[in-house]
Amino acid sequence: MEIIDQLARERRVETMLANIAKKPVSGNLEDLCQMVYLILLEYDSAKIEDLWENGQINFFIARILLNQYKSTNSPFYKLFRKYESRAIDIETLRES
Repeated sequence: MEIIDQLARERRVETMLANIAKKPVSGNLEDLCQMVYLILLEYDSAKIEDLWENGQINFFIARILLNQYKSTNSPFYKLFRKYESRAIDIETLRES
């Protein structure tokens, strides 16, 4: 889809996520960006075009990002953040 391609070339999701997370996009946040692009690609193309034409695409992307990033029920949380929060740094183990 051309709209999603343009969004990806502009790195719009990455820019929006950096603002939401208040840090540069790296590590698991790169995976979140890819998840959002996949969600957009799988979404009804007519609705995406309508959001684009009405200037509402940024709001739609922001809602997806916030839901994925903050919710403990989101696929992103279940795949990445849940385990990241329980992980122990290997350097911490060595110091013990």
